[in-house]
Amino acid sequence: MVVDYTTFKDYKEQPFKWKFWAHVIRKKTRAMDHILELGCTHGYIFSYLKEYKNKSGVDISHAAIEHAKKINPLANFSVMDAEKLAFEDEAFQLVLCIDMIEHVKNPEACIQEAYRILKKGGYVIITTPNPESYSRKKKGLKWFAFQDPTHISIYEIKKWTELLEKNNFVIENATTIDLFDMPYFSKWFQGINWFLYTIRHPFIPRYGDNSVFIARKR
Repeated sequence: MVVDYTTFKDYKEQPFKWKFWAHVIRKKTRAMDHILELGCTHGYIFSYLKEYKNKSGVDISHAAIEHAKKINPLANFSVMDAEKLAFEDEAFQLVLCIDMIEHVKNPEACIQEAYRILKKGGYVIITTPNPESYSRKKKGLKWFAFQDPTHISIYEIKKWTELLEKNNFVIENATTIDLFDMPYFSKWFQGINWFLYTIRHPFIPRYGDNSVFIARKR
């Protein structure tokens, strides 16, 4: 698949978001562990994990990877398809899939690849649009996830749970996150969203804009 870099022309740094996920990664791994981000685009999160020396990121966009290399020259970046990763079995302690699996034609293949390259007890973290969210129910076809034509795999929490468990992951946390696309008082909710990330408690039961899964390899 060829991805035009214009897909990412409006992709912006979100420090509050990456600081939170860096905090979660530190709770699940150690600084010497090998971590991988799938669909890394510009690789912003690695700027908040400077003590980690074994950081890798992959994306199918050549331009995004070149930009990521400039931002984090000490990390390892490669152009690669998440459905067919060129890594050895059990190479990583953690695989991060933030806002990417909805872009994959065969998300189960991506989950299977994550399982293959993870060490036993390693973690996969997934965030993806939640079609059961309050904002989707109110906005219908105007919901943010439906505005992006590259969002080709949008599933409910139950479906993602089934795919993870079918592929031998133990789900430690399945919840939702984010309030950025609320239909009323949007700026007010965006402020709440920022605050919840800042205090490291951004999870919202069931009705957040995105689903979150933190799962461990058996």
